[in-house]
Amino acid sequence: MSASRVYLSTIGRPLDPAEAAVPVLDRGFLFGDAVFETLRTAAGRPVAWEAHTTRLRRSAAGIGLDLPWSDDELRAFVDLTHGDTGNADSLVRIVVTRGVAPLMLDPRKALTPTLAVLAIPLELPDEAGYVRGLRARIVDVTRAPASALDPAFKTSNYLPNIQGLRQALAAGDDEAVLINPAGLVAEGATSNVFAVIGGVLFTPPISDGILPGITRAAVLKLAGDLAVPAHESSLHPFDLRAAEEVFLTSSVRGPVAVTTLDGFPVGDGAEGPLTNKLRNAYQAALPGL
Repeated sequence: MSASRVYLSTIGRPLDPAEAAVPVLDRGFLFGDAVFETLRTAAGRPVAWEAHTTRLRRSAAGIGLDLPWSDDELRAFVDLTHGDTGNADSLVRIVVTRGVAPLMLDPRKALTPTLAVLAIPLELPDEAGYVRGLRARIVDVTRAPASALDPAFKTSNYLPNIQGLRQALAAGDDEAVLINPAGLVAEGATSNVFAVIGGVLFTPPISDGILPGITRAAVLKLAGDLAVPAHESSLHPFDLRAAEEVFLTSSVRGPVAVTTLDGFPVGDGAEGPLTNKLRNAYQAALPGL
């Protein structure tokens, strides 16, 4: 039996999400004044836990939000919530808001952060789904510049990503690829982007305004271990359209092939050999990440 549960710091125990609530004056609800991490478990254990908590703390520090919980306490909340679901494995979302405050923009009145840990059944593509891949579209929504909001901070301000995804979905596609203000490829709405060009693996550098993805870093390390030539290098949209292979990475699904881009097949329209090689290597390494 599988289920969804949410732990709230204001309640202190896991609940059915339909029963859980935060006050309407919580700044996460009012302003998106919050940071979060999304991860998965493997054999019941959070994958890349240290990397996720490090990024959560970096994001919180970046918006001036103090986290009163230790990493061990956060892990205990995740284990408790996942364990209460009965799921073999879960998708886990950790959200920390600045907390409740008067209805004004000034954040100084918020004294106590709110923590929510949500665990839901983990749903992944089957082997045929990974081979079939995703339909992606390069949209005209730009990633916010670092001068507005540092892309290294994983915050709840996701409207540009949502707008880009809406545009892709309206065209019948599965995922959006956003560009940066310079017109270069940035990232997917919920993923990092890789391309295989001339047998070499490319992914946009952090300096192009992308989130430093945890799975992105793992794939780059695996590429090095497998002697796959890889470069962090700026990509133009036309580079992506001309690539032999394109794939996206995220903490939940790992590497997933893009087999259609802007309505045209990528390569032969199925998962490419290098994408397959890296996906299999990632899945084999997953329990130890």
